[in-house]
Amino acid sequence: MRGDAAERVSLRDALMAAEVSRREKKKNPAIAAGLSLLFNGLGQAYNGQFTKGVLVLLGSLFGLFLMIVPGVAVWLWGGYDAYRTAKGMNEGLVPYRETSALAIVGFMVVWAVTIFSLSAAATMLLVAMGQQGML
Repeated sequence: MRGDAAERVSLRDALMAAEVSRREKKKNPAIAAGLSLLFNGLGQAYNGQFTKGVLVLLGSLFGLFLMIVPGVAVWLWGGYDAYRTAKGMNEGLVPYRETSALAIVGFMVVWAVTIFSLSAAATMLLVAMGQQGML
C-alpha cells in the first residue's frame, strides 16, 4: 500500500512550484487571434503589445478608407500575427509580456473613440456633400 500513498510535499517545494508556474504563464493563441479578428488589434493588446495593436487598428482602418481589400488584409494579418506571437511566447521564441486588464480596457477605449470619430467625420462629410449638391 505504500506505493499508492501520495508523496508528501513540503511548503517550500509548493511555493517554488507556484513561482515557476507564475513565471511560465502561457498565452492562448486562439484567444489572441479571435480577439484581433473581433476588434482589430485587440489580440496584440492581449499579448502585451499595446502600441502594435493600435498600429494594426489604424492600419486596417486606413486600408479600409483607401479600398476594402487592403484594410481587410491588414485586419486578417493582425489576427495571424496575434496567433503567431502568442504561440511564440509560449515556445519561448518571443519574450513574454504581461497583460493587465487596464491595458485591455484602455485599448477598447482607443478602439471605440477611433471608430466613433471616424463615423462622425464620415457623417459630417456626407452632410457637407449633400449641402453642396454633390450627392
